[in-house]
Amino acid sequence: MKQQKIEKARLTTILIISLFVIITGTLFAIQSFKNQKVTGGILGIIIAIIILIFAIIVYKRGNSDLKNRLPLKDERSKRVIEKATSMAFLVSLYLLLAIGFLSENIIKFRDISQATSTAVGGMALLFLIFWIYYNQKTM
Repeated sequence: MKQQKIEKARLTTILIISLFVIITGTLFAIQSFKNQKVTGGILGIIIAIIILIFAIIVYKRGNSDLKNRLPLKDERSKRVIEKATSMAFLVSLYLLLAIGFLSENIIKFRDISQATSTAVGGMALLFLIFWIYYNQKTM
């Protein structure tokens, strides 16, 4: 019973942090649109939507598991997260290199914060893709 309360608190904390990130992304998008920076605004909205979808999936699945008296993390789910994280990290290194090489002539970023936001959004998207892939694949 005590473990159940701890896991419920952990799930609620994840939801609250996700909501803060979503609010921050939305405020960034609104501020970008006010400053006539459409690309930054669209990127902020995309990141907020991706995090919102991911947060809803995690919360629904976690809440369902808690109602069925299952642990939030078992050996398989830990392994899926480990694999997804490591692959997302490795591919993100190449993403960062590509952004660095292409930002000189091909991709014109407004400033370093736009390049950083693009990289972070890409990294989050990579993690989501690898998590979905490894979650569907039998480990």
